[in-house]
Amino acid sequence: MRRKRESIFKAGYIIGLLMISVIAFALYSHRLREELRELVRNTLKEVSNQNILVVQKEIEGDLAALEEIAERISALGETDEKEILEVLKRIEERYSFKRMGYCRTDGILHTTVDDVADVSEREYFKASMQGESYISDPLIDLMDEEEIIVFSAPIKSDGEVIGVLCAPYRVDSLKEILAVSSFEGEGYTYIVERDGNKVVDSTHPTSFQNMTNIFTSMTEADQRNYQAVEDLKRILNDGRTGYVIFYNKVGKYMYTTPLGVKDWFLIDVVPVDFMENTSNYIIHRTYLMCGFLAVICAVIAFALMNEERRKKQRIQNLLYVDELTGGNTLARFKIELEHRIQVHYKNIALIKMDLDDFKLVNDLFGYEEGNRVLRFVGKTLQESCRDGEFTGRSNADRFVMLLLYDEEREVRQRILKIAEDIQSLHLSETLEYLLHPVFGIYYREPGEDNIEDMLDCASLAHNMAKQAKNGIYRVYTNEIKEKELQKKQLSDQIEHAYKNHEFVVYYQPKYDSRTQKLAGAEALVRWRRPDGQMVSPGLFVPLAEESGFVCKLDEYVFREVCLAQKRWLDKGLGIVPISVNLSRRHLDNPEFIDEYKAILDESGVPIEYIQLEITESAMFEKKDEFVQIMERLHDLGFMILMDDFGTGYSSLMMLKSIPIDVMKLDKSFVDDYDDARGESIIRCVMRMAQDLSIAITAEGVETEAQYRFLTSVGCDTIQGYYFARPMPEEEYEVRMRA
Repeated sequence: MRRKRESIFKAGYIIGLLMISVIAFALYSHRLREELRELVRNTLKEVSNQNILVVQKEIEGDLAALEEIAERISALGETDEKEILEVLKRIEERYSFKRMGYCRTDGILHTTVDDVADVSEREYFKASMQGESYISDPLIDLMDEEEIIVFSAPIKSDGEVIGVLCAPYRVDSLKEILAVSSFEGEGYTYIVERDGNKVVDSTHPTSFQNMTNIFTSMTEADQRNYQAVEDLKRILNDGRTGYVIFYNKVGKYMYTTPLGVKDWFLIDVVPVDFMENTSNYIIHRTYLMCGFLAVICAVIAFALMNEERRKKQRIQNLLYVDELTGGNTLARFKIELEHRIQVHYKNIALIKMDLDDFKLVNDLFGYEEGNRVLRFVGKTLQESCRDGEFTGRSNADRFVMLLLYDEEREVRQRILKIAEDIQSLHLSETLEYLLHPVFGIYYREPGEDNIEDMLDCASLAHNMAKQAKNGIYRVYTNEIKEKELQKKQLSDQIEHAYKNHEFVVYYQPKYDSRTQKLAGAEALVRWRRPDGQMVSPGLFVPLAEESGFVCKLDEYVFREVCLAQKRWLDKGLGIVPISVNLSRRHLDNPEFIDEYKAILDESGVPIEYIQLEITESAMFEKKDEFVQIMERLHDLGFMILMDDFGTGYSSLMMLKSIPIDVMKLDKSFVDDYDDARGESIIRCVMRMAQDLSIAITAEGVETEAQYRFLTSVGCDTIQGYYFARPMPEEEYEVRMRA
């Protein structure tokens, strides 16, 4: 009886355990199904996002190219169709357009294949005549009745639209792009308008053939699609992403995403069976195993779930994990940033960071060491993050960070600590090299949600920090943005100003310190607008240096000085040497020496009346090339002046090896003459120059006390407001006659 009760108890226990196992497995199966469905949706989303990037890059890239071509044609001014078509024929093979064409305001289109058509009633022509770059809906080509999309851009003259540049793009080309195999060849893609009308259909054999409207095709395919059609209409009308399941012989997923071009949507389609085969298999096997061995089922299910998670993780790693550092990619960073903004964080700081002159690390230590540095930087940034913060790497040595703060000073303090940690990395046993991280900081404004704009602001601050050369970070301000806009506008105007003869030469006299007689002058470029307004050299000279345009300005000043000296010689005036500045950018093109010598010979001015000035800092960028260029100039007979001595990294060995005739003492030295240490330094420089037979010119002399001190210590010539400011040619000529 007791054994019977024990047997009943054991049977009940086993039955109860099996029931619990069955219930557990049933719950697990339900959860597994939901997770796999979520994975399906995420996979569809990821594929759709990749397709969107491809299409956007193709369309937006072609439209941008057309706009650039239109701007170039606009810059040509008034030209006839033949000239414009010749230009288009030369460049159209670089792009994926079917052909290109041009029409004036009458709407008569002339193409690069010598066809002519009236497009005056086309929507794209009307839009571009209103000054708008435009992408048309699918059209039938007037030339050969092929289905096309037309890109158009206005051509302007003095702000007025004088014509339209047109470029048709084959719809079949987009079909080919979208026909790239996905989901092992089972998936395919449409592009439709909000009202369901086809933009691009699919060539896939299981797609709607000859589709004109997605809603109509779904309705005609299966009566069960009524609800799916209504749901799809709502998704398109709301302009959002979403998915429906419809039937076209078999059940299919249809995932919809706004394309971001016109009012178009990308629709990715894949059979339900293909997406759910794996999940259905897992679930069915789970139920079968439940009846026999619950524990084994649990183990198998757990293993399968882990495998699915690993698959999902591998997919995510491809998109979101940086291969080199193991951290976030920029794409992942943007997703996390959007999430933080939408949730609750208010005080957010975006940081853009890189290593100044990182290329030198690769050049000096090799790429393996460079990669080690990047991994160390990525690890340092990650370890500095607190709860809710994160980092990402965009490319090369560029990283981004999101930091949370209560007070802005906390961010600055943390940036300095991060910089200190990065600089602790030791690169070489034999060569001392200190990494120099540079940061741009942007504090998000309340309610701001445009991620790209915020990252751009951090980039602006980062660029300003790199330009400073001696700082670790810069904080974004509206003034920075205004300066960047002014800088861009000014940069665009420099070439025009040069052609318009707005640049003029000013002369700042130099006087003999003992006789106070005119001993020379320095030629300085000035920008005088047509209205007489002067543009500060501090604004346009750095821009010219950055773009390389400064070489053209230097040559212009050199030529003008030679011509002026010749005029004064012909007038019988007692001319004195005039020095002309030589930019460091000339080191990239030593051929300028022959050009300068030819200009001087053509003018007929003796070479002793033209001197060349080079800044001290230029010596350290390309030392060997610099020495060779200076020696060649010296051999030709040019006197060489070293400008701004003391503001860079002066080297006595450099002075020994470079043929310098005159050393110009920077104003910062002159200003400190009444300081005991400053006076000692000036006296030391004077003695050194005398020992090396180098003459000294003091710059920035403004007071009589400065003048008297410099004269007492043996300074040869004086330049500064004490004697004269920079002046136009006419005033300088008066000085020479005095």
